[in-house]
Amino acid sequence: EGFVGIINLNSLIIQRLEDPLVVSATYSQDSVQKWLDAVSSTEFFWNAITAVVAPELFQTSCHAILEVLKQTQLPKKLVPVHWWLSIFSGLEVIVNRVTWSHQDPGGALSHYNLLVSLGIGHDATFSIEDLEAELGYGPGTMNFILGKVLMHSVGPWKTGEQFVIAHFMKDKVHDRVGVSRPGFPVLNNFLNLLGHKYKKKLRTTKSRTGGGGTS
Repeated sequence: EGFVGIINLNSLIIQRLEDPLVVSATYSQDSVQKWLDAVSSTEFFWNAITAVVAPELFQTSCHAILEVLKQTQLPKKLVPVHWWLSIFSGLEVIVNRVTWSHQDPGGALSHYNLLVSLGIGHDATFSIEDLEAELGYGPGTMNFILGKVLMHSVGPWKTGEQFVIAHFMKDKVHDRVGVSRPGFPVLNNFLNLLGHKYKKKLRTTKSRTGGGGTS
């Protein structure tokens, strides 16, 4: 029988906004550092995808990380916080565990969580109850969700081994370093990535099909 459980990995601990930023004990463990080193290139990849999916979240998160580097109090024996490679301020590894319907505490309403489903041979599903949606959640699936807004759940599944790397933001950390919450992504974010020519083509197509656009 495989391992079942949850492992929390936070780069920082903060209880009150007036408290100093300190590196969490979990982050400083040798086993955690070895694991973070093993997934470092993948974390850069997930950071890049977040920059496309939620550009303002990416920008504010990068700003927050830079402020954290300046403000964190670091005793000599602890691991430097700049070794934390994700733009998200917390990671959670969920192994072979059914997750009942819930909303995520700790973040802001406009903070997306990134949930990456990995493992071998499982057929897990990801349910968003508020939208009456059930999505495939097999190995290699990435979901971005407003975890504090939408009720969501996972499982159960019948075969295989599943583990999820959940990425999330800590709103207290952003508040502590004076970084504003990001806005929600809008259609123009994605059109801007495609360029002016595509936006003009889209307006022309809408005009010809009666979609209300102008060429």
